[in-house]
Amino acid sequence: MKTNRKKQRDNRVYFNHFITGLFLFLLPTQLGRHFFFNFSYVSGVKVDYLSFVLYFTDLLFLVLLVLYRKRIIDNLKKNLKQILILLFFLISNILISQYPALSFYRFLKILELYFIFIIFKNFKKNKTLLISFLFGGLLQLILCFFQLYQKSSLQGFFYYLGERYLSLSQAGVAKASFAGTEFLRPYGTFSHPNSLAGFYLLLYFYFLANKDFNQFIFLKNLLLLIFSLLIFISFSKVAVVTYLILNFFYGMRHLKLNCRVCLLAKILLIFIMTFVFLQTKTDPLSLEKRIDLFKNGLSIFLSHPLFGIGLGHYLIYQAQIPMKYPYFFLQPVHNIFLLFLAETGLFFTIFLIYLLWQRLIKHNLKNISFWFCFLAVFLTGFFDHYWLTLQQNWLLLGVVFGTIVNKKSVND
Repeated sequence: MKTNRKKQRDNRVYFNHFITGLFLFLLPTQLGRHFFFNFSYVSGVKVDYLSFVLYFTDLLFLVLLVLYRKRIIDNLKKNLKQILILLFFLISNILISQYPALSFYRFLKILELYFIFIIFKNFKKNKTLLISFLFGGLLQLILCFFQLYQKSSLQGFFYYLGERYLSLSQAGVAKASFAGTEFLRPYGTFSHPNSLAGFYLLLYFYFLANKDFNQFIFLKNLLLLIFSLLIFISFSKVAVVTYLILNFFYGMRHLKLNCRVCLLAKILLIFIMTFVFLQTKTDPLSLEKRIDLFKNGLSIFLSHPLFGIGLGHYLIYQAQIPMKYPYFFLQPVHNIFLLFLAETGLFFTIFLIYLLWQRLIKHNLKNISFWFCFLAVFLTGFFDHYWLTLQQNWLLLGVVFGTIVNKKSVND
């Protein structure tokens, strides 16, 4: 009887790890079904940001929710007071918004992020994490190299992983040029190369600064190499510069006096690669667009400073502001802090900052892995919006920061 129980328990653990590993492996993908409503159209054009999307990773999350339900229920009971206050703010935001259904959908995405954080807060930093992200990154790297070479998407099998149709002649596609040659910036299975770069930038510093994975040093170094290549071939200048800055500080912190030549060689290599990639010309209006969007975001926030305009409503208000570009250009403000502030208002934002300080930041002041990941999100989030608006980056926040604050190591 005891043998059968042990076997059943082992099978349950193996199944849990399999589903978790599959979720992590498919986290960079975006296979999903879009549902469009009246508010999803702007000037007759479908806007993905204003649609409801059911992703395959959402279905896997629901399975994880069932598998780890006890863990989540225990956490809800433990933090009931703070959760009720958060719910009060979020439900109030929904009720005052122009389209409550749209705000409710974003509310569900916030709950999803929170539950993923709880699930991975109690998940050991084991080989499952490393292997899943390693093979997921390798798949993305292969796809990106082919997109770069062909100057178009591959489709076929990759369509079912969420790869969008891409062509160098397509309007609005992300392009770059080097030495007079124009090419398509690879997307992988992401919505934009910048999103891909941010995703793997966060993972790079998560694994780099986390000593728990040092016992798998070969796999860890291979993973860091793959992630570095993905960051560079995305040609995301914000991600590349952030990669350079944080690597420099990491190298200074781990300076070994008996290997100064080794360290100098690594730093020089990173600087040379960064210099070469920064010479690549991308959208010449990128900075100008970001400044215009920031001004618009500030204007929208000041129009509803205390309670915000409603979760998910930013582009509805943005569309009311005339843009000077001769083509359809509707993007969220490229700053996650202003975007969140505009949608939720000062009251909720201040309470959330207080809660994050009390429950997360204060307990990780000496956690180097936490600070490198925090800075990776902070610096890139100051110049882009994907941490709040795109499925892969949004859910990755829960996985990474959940496992960072988890004290269980691979040796436990």
